[in-house]
Amino acid sequence: MSSPTVTNLSPSVHVSELPPSNGRAKDAVQQKVGHLDITTRFGSLTGSVTVSTIKQDLLGPTVNLEISTERGRVRAYLMDGKEYRYIEAAPGSPAQTRGDLIYGGGYWLFRLEAVDGEAAGVTYHVWRS
Repeated sequence: MSSPTVTNLSPSVHVSELPPSNGRAKDAVQQKVGHLDITTRFGSLTGSVTVSTIKQDLLGPTVNLEISTERGRVRAYLMDGKEYRYIEAAPGSPAQTRGDLIYGGGYWLFRLEAVDGEAAGVTYHVWRS
């Protein structure tokens, strides 16, 4: 059984371009339940990384997404029409949204970024409901 739909949406910011995917995530521990219910924790994150979820399917790109961090600030980027938008989490202030994943190379993706240097204890949970 998947988690419930996100209803307490965090503020988001619109941007015309994604940050470059030139970062690095270390010490990933992932838990996957069902077709698209993924929780991953990174020991550390620097820069911006592309997170691949699943191959494109008939259910479409709409997902729930939660992010949190123990140290540093972290952003997660999703599609929003012809642009992108991001939510931002800080220690003690997780962020959540509902939106569309980005399509690329046959997979549904999103971008995860450590803002202002390295972030530690970064967790994301992405799922359909």
